[in-house]
Amino acid sequence: MSLRRLLIACLAFVSVHAGTASAQPTSIGSEPSGPPPKDWTFDIGPGVVVAPWFEGSANYRVLPIPNLDLRYQRDKVFISARDGVGATLFDDSGFKAGPIFRYRFPRNQGDGGYLFGTGNVPFTVEGGAFLRYDQPFFAAKVELRRGIGGSNGLIFDALVDGKMRLSNSFFLSGGPRLSVTDGTFNQAYFGITALQSLNSGYAQYYPGAGLRSVGVGASALWRIHDRLSFVAFGSYNYLADTVAYSPIVTGPGGSRNQFVTGAALTWRFSW
Repeated sequence: MSLRRLLIACLAFVSVHAGTASAQPTSIGSEPSGPPPKDWTFDIGPGVVVAPWFEGSANYRVLPIPNLDLRYQRDKVFISARDGVGATLFDDSGFKAGPIFRYRFPRNQGDGGYLFGTGNVPFTVEGGAFLRYDQPFFAAKVELRRGIGGSNGLIFDALVDGKMRLSNSFFLSGGPRLSVTDGTFNQAYFGITALQSLNSGYAQYYPGAGLRSVGVGASALWRIHDRLSFVAFGSYNYLADTVAYSPIVTGPGGSRNQFVTGAALTWRFSW
């Protein structure tokens, strides 16, 4: 397979599967520090995720999701189901920055059984930039993105991770997360217009900008051998501020408590 075809295949896979557990950054990851074994690495394998039917849902579903991650020199260029599509354009003294694109898949009014009459939120590409500070035992990252289509909203995400190497083959990372969104985003996913109220029975609701969620996330990586790895991850987010009072969240099918957990087995190709 040519490199061009491989890049196209990665983009297609990410676009199909990256939106399942929302577009918020997950754990920075438990990759050991130091240079990757080759310029290019490509991880692929089966995975499974347990996640809410929609953000704010009290009900969960189990989804099989291929784990896919293509990188050039670790993060100079990356196409990842976990980390989005981006590139590092600035790299100095532990600070890294560059463009980032993430996917947020459509939210359909048939999802989970409690959105009937609220309409659909179309597919969204979120484009923006990231800034990351990385040290062997600590990392922090912020992202600012705007939806292109779909919600058309503005999203600010931040996370801090502690990183721990338990052995040459076992790594842990985890820490707090925070997300702030503008009124356009919140109206698309948590608001209820007059027409939506008439169709759904929910009261009208027009949330403004504010803190969307606070939470924690963690991941664990076990390098079974040089090419085969097992990763487990999880996160908890508590919906806050104006989105927490949306009828979608306070209604019979909603909850402020949002859990995501999953695991994947990956095989690494490098060249």
